[in-house]
Amino acid sequence: MVVPSQRLLFHVAVIGIPLFTVLGLAEAPAAVVLAAAFFGLLLVALDAPSALRVVQPLRVELTDIVRSSKGRDFEISGVLINPRMACREVRLGLPFPAALATDQPILTLKLNAQSERNRITWKLKALERGNFRMKQCFIEGTSWLGLWNGRRALPCSVEVRVYPDLSREKNVLAPLFFRRGAMGMHQMRQLGKGREFEQLRAYAPGDGYGDIYWKGTAKRRFPVTKMFQIERSQEVYVVLDASRRSARKLEAMTDEATAGILAKTQLERFIQAALVLALAAEQQTDRFGLIVFSDQVHRIIPAGGGRSHYDTIRDTLYTLEPKVVSPDYEDVFVHIGNRLRQRALLIFLTDLGEPWLAESFVDGISLIARKHVVLTHMLGQKEIAPLFAKGDSIGEDDELYGRLAGQMLWNDFQETTRLLKQRGVHLTASLQEQIVADVVSEYLRVKKRQLL
Repeated sequence: MVVPSQRLLFHVAVIGIPLFTVLGLAEAPAAVVLAAAFFGLLLVALDAPSALRVVQPLRVELTDIVRSSKGRDFEISGVLINPRMACREVRLGLPFPAALATDQPILTLKLNAQSERNRITWKLKALERGNFRMKQCFIEGTSWLGLWNGRRALPCSVEVRVYPDLSREKNVLAPLFFRRGAMGMHQMRQLGKGREFEQLRAYAPGDGYGDIYWKGTAKRRFPVTKMFQIERSQEVYVVLDASRRSARKLEAMTDEATAGILAKTQLERFIQAALVLALAAEQQTDRFGLIVFSDQVHRIIPAGGGRSHYDTIRDTLYTLEPKVVSPDYEDVFVHIGNRLRQRALLIFLTDLGEPWLAESFVDGISLIARKHVVLTHMLGQKEIAPLFAKGDSIGEDDELYGRLAGQMLWNDFQETTRLLKQRGVHLTASLQEQIVADVVSEYLRVKKRQLL
């Protein structure tokens, strides 16, 4: 594609139009006017093909996959190949989505006259998590006389993967990454003797009668005691709700310590909590799994460990978006009952803010609570609190009505908590700046008490 350059438009406006205006006012011969117009148009026409010849041999090679985190600065780099070194200057652009911000979307490059390869780099900032693909790069070069611009779309393949930002959770992660200082030392105090069978040994004075292996004693004809050890590897699953309730917008942070949290929706905060918990489980040598559901179960990743397994979890979550449907808890309970044969810790990240959703969750949780250890976390709101909890006076009527609404929602939450506790399920409502720490703390509490 060939388009007029700014230089051509400038010459037409500054030279061409005034020149022919003067010739017309001076009543110059028609032959002179036609000759001037002919040579001017001929010069412009002869320069047009060179604009295409300049950009035709150019090629672009860009990095295939670029990884970054939300809120971070990153670069997309590549090489512009100028085979005959005939092009002197080009303008290069990529169709960046709105989620990738840059101060210079179009690069103006003066190409090296001594080398065919020229380095190109865009500096960007990721505003949203997700997967962004760009399949075309647009290039523009100038003709020999600079009167025309040749434009061409070059094929390329650039994939930008923007993951959730976990840098703000350093205070939660830091204590988990202290290595054991010596053999036999643990990161936390262990309660009890453990429940995983290790071996048999002869009875020793002081052994409890509950530890005696009576069948082995009868067979060997002398007392035999069972020895147990702390469970080394357990299964932990995060059951993540991606329905319409997870799309609830989060209020802006006002505290300086938490103002950097970039999560805008409830689902995004759940994703951050799930990834941090995956790192914590890896550090505790547990196997981590993931279940994603809304009106149906979308993905079940069996529990596993290692860096590749964590990458699979992360690649599943970073593109996850909420769906405008109501959650189907019965369906996810049935899938858990059919798929998870081994006793596991299930951590539900969902929103039970609507009474009928809470009732559905309470009615179906008994299907899995008998076999598995179940924890439930939801994001609470500062407005949901007892009427006189803050201890200050109530001013206008609007504030009173708001407090009454908060009292009613708080009563519903307390009732849901009581019903779940009767079924052996612990429900926690955390503020958005505390949910990651609360999820990890509850997981470590279960580990410490050996509830699995």
